[in-house]
Amino acid sequence: MYTVLLVDDEALELETMEHYVPWEQAGIQVVGTARNGKEALAKLTELKPDIIVTDVRMPIMDGLEFGRRAKQIDKSVKIIYLSGHNEFQYIKSALNIEAAGYLLKPIDMEELLLLLAKVKKKFEEEQLASEGGGWQLERLLLRIVREPSPERRMEWIRQWENGASGFLSHQAFGAAYMTVESPAFSTSGLDGEQAQPSSSSILTADAAEAARTLLRRRLDAAIVLETGPSTLFVLFQGKPQQWETAYWELLREELLAATSEGEAFATIGLSGPYKGFHLLKEAFEESQRLNEEKLYRQAGSVIRGGTGENVKQTDISVDATSASLIAAVQAGDAERAGQLLDDWFSGMRQERIERNYAVRAVIQLLSMLEQHFASLMVGPLRDQLLADHWKELSSLPSIAHYHAYALRFCRELLKAAAERDLDRHQSVAEQIMKLIAERYHLPLTVEDIAKEVYLSPNYVRTIFKEKTGETILDYLTRIRMNHAAELLKDRSLKVRDIAHRVSYENVSYFCSVFQKHKGSTPNEYRKLQL
Repeated sequence: MYTVLLVDDEALELETMEHYVPWEQAGIQVVGTARNGKEALAKLTELKPDIIVTDVRMPIMDGLEFGRRAKQIDKSVKIIYLSGHNEFQYIKSALNIEAAGYLLKPIDMEELLLLLAKVKKKFEEEQLASEGGGWQLERLLLRIVREPSPERRMEWIRQWENGASGFLSHQAFGAAYMTVESPAFSTSGLDGEQAQPSSSSILTADAAEAARTLLRRRLDAAIVLETGPSTLFVLFQGKPQQWETAYWELLREELLAATSEGEAFATIGLSGPYKGFHLLKEAFEESQRLNEEKLYRQAGSVIRGGTGENVKQTDISVDATSASLIAAVQAGDAERAGQLLDDWFSGMRQERIERNYAVRAVIQLLSMLEQHFASLMVGPLRDQLLADHWKELSSLPSIAHYHAYALRFCRELLKAAAERDLDRHQSVAEQIMKLIAERYHLPLTVEDIAKEVYLSPNYVRTIFKEKTGETILDYLTRIRMNHAAELLKDRSLKVRDIAHRVSYENVSYFCSVFQKHKGSTPNEYRKLQL
C-alpha cells in the first residue's frame, strides 16, 4: 500500500480527487490534503507520502515551486502534476523537476490509474536497485508507529520483518525519540542571560542521513526517521553495554554535533527493551512520552523510564508574583524582577505542573502585567508585547523556555518604563486610566472623564490616543471585557448579571462585544475556562 498527498486550491477538485478516485483499488492510501504548496510543504516531512498529486496553478506557492522544494526534501517522492491549461511551458517546467507525469483537467480516470500503475512500477524498480530497500523499511516503520488499527499495523509489521535483514527477531530492540531545540537562554550580550526565540527547525537538511551514518558505526542495527521539525526517531538493536544511559549520553552529544545547526541542545527519550516486533508502536510511544519529560529540564539529556514522577493538574498562584513583579517594574528594579521570575518558574518545575496548566499560569501573569502597564503599550512595543501568548507558548518545549519568554516580556516593559515620557500628557493619560479602572462598571462618557481632568472632550481624546495608541472607548471596552472574562469564572453568575456589572444593559449587545474581543461568546468562553 503506497501513500499519496493531494494538493489543489479548488475545494471541489480536492474533494473529488480524495473521495471519487478508487485509490484503495489502486493499492494507494490518501494520507493528507492541502490547499496550496506552502501548506503541502509543511505536511510533507510529517506524512512522508510516496506520491504527490498537485495542481500547477495555486496561490501562495504554485505547484512547480512546491515540486522543486519537495524534491529537495525527499528525492524519492513521485510528483504528478495537474493543470487546466494545455501550455507547453508548464509541461516543460514539470519535466525539468523530474515529474512522474502530467495530466490535464478534468482528470480522465483511466488515464490517471494507468499513470499510477507506472509510478508504482517505478517504485518497485527503485526498491530492487536500492541496497536492501532501506528507504522502504523507513516508510513502513513510519506507517506502523502511526497506524491506529491493530490489524492493519500487523500487516505492515509482517512486511517490515521480511525486509529488516539487519534486525534479529529474537533480540531485544529499543526506541529513541530525539528532539533538537534552541536553548532557552544564552550568556551573550551586555545584560548577561538573554531569552532566545525558539526555532521551528534547526536540524541540517541531511540530518537523518548523518544520524544513520553515525549510528551504523555505534549500534548493531538502526533505522532513523525524521518524523517532524527538529525530530528524529531511532529504532535500534545493540549489545548490553549499548543500552546504558552513559552510552546514550555520548551518542546524544555526537548526534547533536552531526545533525544540528547553530547553538542547540538535544533531548532523547529512550524506551526500555522490547521483545517482539508486534510491540514497535508501543516502543515508539514510550520513547515519545519520555521525551516530553524535557518540559521540566533546563537543558538536553537522555531520559529513561522511571525517571519522571506524576504531574500536577492544578492551577498555581499568580497574584502574589504579579503584584511583586509590577512593583519591581515600576521601581525599575530589573534584578528583583529577574529573581521573582527565577523563583516562580523554579517552583513550577519542582511542583511538576502539567503543561496546559503551566501555560495558563504564564498567560495569566503576562495578562496582569499588560493590564497594569497599558500606558506603556504604544507604538512598536504594543505589537511586540500584545502577542498571542497561547500560540507562542504552546510551541515552546520546556518551562525553561516559558521562563525565557516571560523574562523577555518583563525586560521590554522595564525598558519602556525607563524611557516613558513623563510630560503632562502622560500624566493625563494615566489619570484617565485610573478613572476608568475605578468606574468601568458605571455609565461613563468622554464628557464625564473630561470634566474630571479639567480639559475639553476633544483634547482628552487626542491626548489619550497619542499616549496609549487606543481611543478612550476602545480602552474602556477592553477593560470591561477583561473584567467580564474574570466574572465568567464564577458559575453562579448569569451572563445577564455579568453584563450589568460591567455597565451593559443590553445583554445581546454585550455578548456581541465580548465575542469580538475574546473570540467566543460568553458561554463558550466559560466552558473553555472550566
